[in-house]
Amino acid sequence: MEKVHRGNGFAVIERNGEYQITFPKGVTGEPVFFPITKELMEKAFKSSDDAYEVMIYAETGLWPERNTEEEENERVREFVRKFPEVLIKVPDNQDLFTEEELKELLPLGEKNFSEEK
Repeated sequence: MEKVHRGNGFAVIERNGEYQITFPKGVTGEPVFFPITKELMEKAFKSSDDAYEVMIYAETGLWPERNTEEEENERVREFVRKFPEVLIKVPDNQDLFTEEELKELLPLGEKNFSEEK
């Protein structure tokens, strides 16, 4: 007996204790089918993010990378180091740096900011 579990943008087909995830792929939106475990099926229905991860894993065999808040903050820090005037334009970015780092970056930011005007 076949049972179809419908999700948002995907479905899981359960047949004889085996599971397949299906979702539209490519320009034409043709459905693709990949075998998954019951555990992955359950994960897919937890949230949209989980469903996305299961689809990527089913297709590639690899879990997508998740950006942690710490990684995102480091990317912002790297950007601000290149363009310290952002510390003046968006003062909240100052919270990402130590006082010592700010003593070095703020004068550069102020100089760059004043040159823009």
